[in-house]
Amino acid sequence: MISHEAADVFERLRTGSPALDRILGGGIPARSVIVVAGEPGSGKTIFTLQLLFHHARQGRRCLYFTTLSEPALKLIRYTQLFAFFDQTLVDEQIVFADLGATLRAQGPDQALIEVIERVERLEPSLIAIDSFKAIHGLLGDQARGRAFVYDLAVHMASWGATTLLVGEYPREEIARQPEFAIADGIIRLSNALQELTAVRMMEVLKMRGADYVTGRHFFEIGADGLTFYPRVHMPSESHDGPASPIQRVSTGVTGLDELLRGGLPRASATIVQGGTGIGKTLLGLQFLVHGARQGEPAVFFTLEETLGQLRTTAQTFGWDLSTLEAQGLLVLSYTPPVELSADRFLDEVQRQVASLGARRVVLDSLNSLSVGVPSERRVRELVYALTKHLHALGSTLLMSLEIAELLGAAQLSGHGVSSIADNVLVMRYVEVAGRLERAISVLKARGIAHSTELRHLTISSEGVAVGAPFKEFRGVLTGIPTPMADHPQAD
Repeated sequence: MISHEAADVFERLRTGSPALDRILGGGIPARSVIVVAGEPGSGKTIFTLQLLFHHARQGRRCLYFTTLSEPALKLIRYTQLFAFFDQTLVDEQIVFADLGATLRAQGPDQALIEVIERVERLEPSLIAIDSFKAIHGLLGDQARGRAFVYDLAVHMASWGATTLLVGEYPREEIARQPEFAIADGIIRLSNALQELTAVRMMEVLKMRGADYVTGRHFFEIGADGLTFYPRVHMPSESHDGPASPIQRVSTGVTGLDELLRGGLPRASATIVQGGTGIGKTLLGLQFLVHGARQGEPAVFFTLEETLGQLRTTAQTFGWDLSTLEAQGLLVLSYTPPVELSADRFLDEVQRQVASLGARRVVLDSLNSLSVGVPSERRVRELVYALTKHLHALGSTLLMSLEIAELLGAAQLSGHGVSSIADNVLVMRYVEVAGRLERAISVLKARGIAHSTELRHLTISSEGVAVGAPFKEFRGVLTGIPTPMADHPQAD
């Protein structure tokens, strides 16, 4: 039996991934039994080996038992492809042992003796058995398999080590197999097709003594192993901080500050809504350039126009983005919408904004963001969480939203996100004397006085500008206004 001093029951083993530690509520509980479940190819073995190599680098000994799934030499050969692999740790800090041969030739009792002997001789702090489910198949009898699990559980409780039981368990088996009854934690990995793309997700189904983040979390497998992106969820109310007087931020758009009676509120979220080509992206870029020139760091997140297209647009209006980028005042970030994972993208948004200390942020557009989200409810959750996180960071956010209407009755923003935004600017095409013109109005501005006028919107060589009100017309929001002279006032 391994002797160890009494330890804090809340001790956690860090996984080497800060994102995964956040999901788990601080890491894996020390001296616990964790089942790592999932279908073949979901990433269970890489997950386990990545965790073992991290702990081996901390000077802790690890013991990895294989059964049928992967011979040790084959495991080592493929694991060498990942950056976390370190050959100097193999055999000394990470010991691989084949349990399958003993199970097949001598049965479960001898296999259990072998496990106990190796654990007591090596005194590892982390033990993995992969695949644990294969033991049931090798024994062939449910009663023998159940007895093996319970006998092993008795010994695991006395080892003082953290044990990972890895297996190919479909979700429906979680309620039936005995190992789930003895487990302190259950982590499930999945790999499912979403249209033509494979989407990997991780879910914590159980973790005793941990305040873990519920729900499904996106992850990907790359050269560094598994990279996790915690599900975007609501920040705590404490992030709001004490109430303070509203500070205004100049938009840099001629006439728009006047329409807003002083500019946008600092750390607010604004939706800029309008039809295709009306100038939403241009307005957002102008807002960022103006702020960067005033020394306010800014980030433009685009899901539509490439960085080359944005720079070409900026050159057209005489805006030198390269200098602002070189000064660390402007960052342009492009994510192709076809490769978009909403949780990964919003995690990147929060990290870049916090790293730069960005005071101004543009997201272009909400339409492209919603493409990779399965439901309108989840879209609202993501947008709400994003606005709250950026508010806590003191960043003023503009989000573009394209509407389908060219002319005719205007509609509010899709997905119900207009109620989340602090401010909503509506940009409209209108037909005047056989020509298409642009109009802009402030539909909503939370907590501040603002003009309710419908004003001309123009695009010139200097950018977007807000002009005079449409005083000579009525019905501008229909897209087909009529002159006021056609509507005589009643006596």
